Amino acid sequence: MTNGLLRQSRFTTFDGTLSLVTDHQRPDRYSHLESLEYDRPRIARGGGYAYSASSFGADSLVQEMTCFNRFLKFDPETLVLTVEAGVRLIDIMTWAIPRHMHLPVLPGYPLVTVGGCVAADVHGKNPFKDGTFADWVKGLTLYHPQKGYQVCSAMKSPELFGMTCGGFGMTGIITEVTLQLAKLPAPALAVTGASLHSLQEASRTLLSCEADIAYSWHDACPGPGFGKGIMYTGHWAQQEKGAADSLSFTPMTAKSRATLPFSVWNGITARMANKALLLQNDIAGASRATDILKASFPFATNPYFHKLFGKRGLRETQFLVSEANIERCLDGLKQLINATGAPTMMISLKRFRGAQQSLSMTGTGILVALDCFRNARTESFMEALDAQILEFDAQPNLSKDSRLPGSIAKQTLPGLVKFEQTLHRYDKDRLMRSELSDRLGLQ
Repeated sequence: MTNGLLRQSRFTTFDGTLSLVTDHQRPDRYSHLESLEYDRPRIARGGGYAYSASSFGADSLVQEMTCFNRFLKFDPETLVLTVEAGVRLIDIMTWAIPRHMHLPVLPGYPLVTVGGCVAADVHGKNPFKDGTFADWVKGLTLYHPQKGYQVCSAMKSPELFGMTCGGFGMTGIITEVTLQLAKLPAPALAVTGASLHSLQEASRTLLSCEADIAYSWHDACPGPGFGKGIMYTGHWAQQEKGAADSLSFTPMTAKSRATLPFSVWNGITARMANKALLLQNDIAGASRATDILKASFPFATNPYFHKLFGKRGLRETQFLVSEANIERCLDGLKQLINATGAPTMMISLKRFRGAQQSLSMTGTGILVALDCFRNARTESFMEALDAQILEFDAQPNLSKDSRLPGSIAKQTLPGLVKFEQTLHRYDKDRLMRSELSDRLGLQ
């Protein structure tokens, strides 16, 4: 095998709903990136934790960047760190936390790569306070087969930089990223879990919350328990045991998530699990010291939620609603779920602030995440939810939805039309392609 071990591989979205076999290269040197035909369609791939197929497509070569995992440069005065795109978040945490530094924006899983974080412009547990990942990127280097290596930042080539942050790999292969780290305020977080009676109570609480971490979890099963939940807030705190001693977890991939041949989750088991979580929170008490890994990545230290969806997988959607529309949106969501007997399991809310103009969400409001197990009603419910997204002028998160139609995306994402126009000027041959870009009609 040549050109960085070309082979055929199967790729699956992390939600388990889309899987296909396509050409695959796992380069471990820059000459491998450069060795392919200059006009061959391709797309970069990191850890593979997106719910959408943004890192593979039927007619594109997948260039998996996980071997590009070196730390390149660090300035101890400014706390600016340059790494290759395949460096994982857990690698940065393991290096930075003992040195009393951290990266404020951490998405849902510690094995996500830095390049993937840039491409999806991910957010953490308090995006209103910390912003999105792009806010902590000082600059980056891209490789495009027809343009070579390009360095860009908010000051140098700002248009290309803006398109790349939240552009899902469509501007080229991210090879290096320069990040702004922050001083670590304390080695742990004091997390409080307060009981909630409704989604509306959570949204009102979030709008006035000034915690370092702030998000809610709710029972989304149709019926009388709908909306009951927990508001998780966290503040940096001291603890005797150093946080660097507790950065361990059992890795989960799209394949290991789908080990079970069937889904354990259904209407009955989902209700039981939600009631058990509410009871567990009441027993645990108001506040507890939590290490940084568990506070940042709750699903990493408790993987059973995802694994119990089995091989069939789950459906998730996430969308941003303005503060003006959030109350009506949550009312409409409750009515829709109860009226249809939807296969919904949990809802989470966060307050959000985003400033990008690419394919990522922008503006301020409340971010709503909704998980469904899959049965005969799932797809019809998701279509009805699309109509509500339009009704309440919400913005979907493309990385969290593996089936969002391009027609809905074009009506809801404020930066998409301009992104498409600029992309076609920048890359007339449209070499960087994925299932997501094809679904959005960016051909």
